[in-house]
Amino acid sequence: MNLAHTLATLHSGQTETSIADTAITEKLAKPLRIAVLLGDAVNLDSHSAQVLGTFTERERVQISATDANQSTVHEQRSLTALLGQATTAIEQGKLVELKFNDGNLPQSLYLLDGLRAAKLRLHAHAFIAGFAAGNDTTGVANAAAVASKALAAAKRSPAQTVQHQTVANTLNEAFVALRQGVTALAARTQAPLKGTTDIKQTNNTNHQAGYWFSDQHQARVLCLNLVAKTSHQADESRNLNQSLVLTQGTQLVTPKALVDENRLFVPISSDSINELKAKLFQLLSSLDIGAPDTSFALHQLAFWFERYDTNAPLALVLMAASSDDLKLEAKAMLTALESDAIRHHGQHFKTPAGSCFTAKPLGDAGLTFVYPGVGTVYAQMFNNLHEYFPALYHQLEREGDLSAMLQSPQIYAADVKTAAGMNLSQQAISGVGASYLFTKLLTQVFNIKPKMALGYSMGEAAMWASLDVWQTPHGMINATENSDIFNHAISGELTAVRRAWQLADNEAIVWNSFVVRADSHEIKALLPEFPRAYLAITQGDTCVIAGCETSCKALLAKLGKRGIAANRVTAMHTAPAMLVHGQVQDFYTQALKPEALKAAAQDSPIRFISAAQTAPVTVDSNSIGRAIADTFCSPLDFSALIQNATEQGARLFVEVGADRQTSTLIDKISHAHASQSTANAATAAIACNAKGADAITNLLKCLAQLISHRVPLSLTPLIQSLSANKTPLSSEVSPEGEPQ
Repeated sequence: MNLAHTLATLHSGQTETSIADTAITEKLAKPLRIAVLLGDAVNLDSHSAQVLGTFTERERVQISATDANQSTVHEQRSLTALLGQATTAIEQGKLVELKFNDGNLPQSLYLLDGLRAAKLRLHAHAFIAGFAAGNDTTGVANAAAVASKALAAAKRSPAQTVQHQTVANTLNEAFVALRQGVTALAARTQAPLKGTTDIKQTNNTNHQAGYWFSDQHQARVLCLNLVAKTSHQADESRNLNQSLVLTQGTQLVTPKALVDENRLFVPISSDSINELKAKLFQLLSSLDIGAPDTSFALHQLAFWFERYDTNAPLALVLMAASSDDLKLEAKAMLTALESDAIRHHGQHFKTPAGSCFTAKPLGDAGLTFVYPGVGTVYAQMFNNLHEYFPALYHQLEREGDLSAMLQSPQIYAADVKTAAGMNLSQQAISGVGASYLFTKLLTQVFNIKPKMALGYSMGEAAMWASLDVWQTPHGMINATENSDIFNHAISGELTAVRRAWQLADNEAIVWNSFVVRADSHEIKALLPEFPRAYLAITQGDTCVIAGCETSCKALLAKLGKRGIAANRVTAMHTAPAMLVHGQVQDFYTQALKPEALKAAAQDSPIRFISAAQTAPVTVDSNSIGRAIADTFCSPLDFSALIQNATEQGARLFVEVGADRQTSTLIDKISHAHASQSTANAATAAIACNAKGADAITNLLKCLAQLISHRVPLSLTPLIQSLSANKTPLSSEVSPEGEPQ
């Protein structure tokens, strides 16, 4: 059967619709399940290409992108009619290849029976589960009615379906939209389709571009609604509506390249500074004589990655947005390498673009992961990260409820103000989720292994949840959401504060906290005069006071200092919090993973440091619960925590989580501590994320600094994007067990 010929024999919109409807009717008893694979060299892995090549029976359909004259408009519109014919061919065991054009780029889709695809161990990018069509002549012109018909044929609930509506006046446009829908499912990205007129779920809530979150163990379902319009009022098929129901497949799209011609990253290693200079001159020479095109830039990157020596004692990294900028970065680096402060005294060199070098690398012996506290998460944080690490997101959503972990309804809401209105429990969950995500990214994707770990305030909880110690960290999400501690006792109506202050139910509490640049001793001296004001946090040259807003303002006035209001209601680290110490300890006394207990018994490779004690925390449930409770309920001296960690060997602090709450603080604390004694070793603090900056660029800046400090890490995710025959990173994670 020749599908192109069959389609060409159709002579009216009414005939087109009836063929599609017949195909659907036949499928009602047997659910439709057509596997769809993206037919391009990037997303079609070698195994899939090899298997598809074994099909002896094929149907190839070439769709014209330019034939849009009105005499063939019926051919151009009938995607559902063609799919009806394709279904018959697929049932006969044939492979259907649809060839069309997206702009000037040739594209194709492979269609085959879903069961056969599974037997052949083909991981489809998506599945076609149902389709329907209607127009004025059939009496089913309403797009919503056609969509409902398609969903019924697919046996899918409208409540769990995302609907996209777009105009597709030709068959080629319809296939372009179909490919975009398949790609969206394979990329787990809910983004507007080209030409989209409306993007809504059935509850009429708008959806922004970004990661396509779904309920755990629930497949994503897309209802693609195509509308064809014509200016010829006599045309029977005017206002043709077509709907296709697509469900996610088990194959993920190839990740976007971390390094490309617009995001250059050049690591250069050597045994000496003079050798580094020679290599920089070599790079500049090649840039001067080379053609400034994409292929040349990528060739240069591949060349330097191949020459990079992980074991070399020195390394620098150049980062730039273009070949011209790379020249400027290389010249700036050459100048820096001549500086005595950098060459002989160990001063770090870093440019705004991210290029960096240190002549005295700190290594990984004192590599310490630092977990930020509550309040660091922000609207749309790293919302494109999944496009570069789809396998990681795939893994995380299989392990737990990723949407709940990141509090996606608040963080990724269309209105950015929604995130600012998060309550304490939501901020706590999302903050831990962000730290959990970045921990897995650094340790599993880049193979970075910390030697120590600590947390700022509630960052201690994030530390235990993220570093594979707690057995069921995802179980803490629901517990935190419904916790009296977070929602009522030390936040919300502040019941613990009410008890501590012995207030009547009708007496209001106006709570606030203020950041003030002042010495903690000055504040402590005044606290007896203001019993409802507390020194909550000491952090370098600033402190945080919290309590009754009037009392805090009066204390600041007497101190002669100006405070910055945080406008956050939380009584953590104040005396009233001690009233819930037992509850907090019970809350965080969690079962531990057997692997964590085994590692602890064999001298765990990670030392966990708490603000509540000087010695590292013993890895057992009770000790961990008590340490978190002590930190949570007592005033936090972050300065003392960093000094203690430094004395235990911490040197290179990497902030793991949203934004950069602690990095600047650690630098200030470390410099102040170092100035007190020449015996103190050098330290450095690095953030892997920053609000307002591109998430990938900031991550690369973090990796660049780690490379300059000679921290062992995997460059595979960077190199892979430069390979001409790259294998999708998604192959690193088994896609078995994907919900359907």
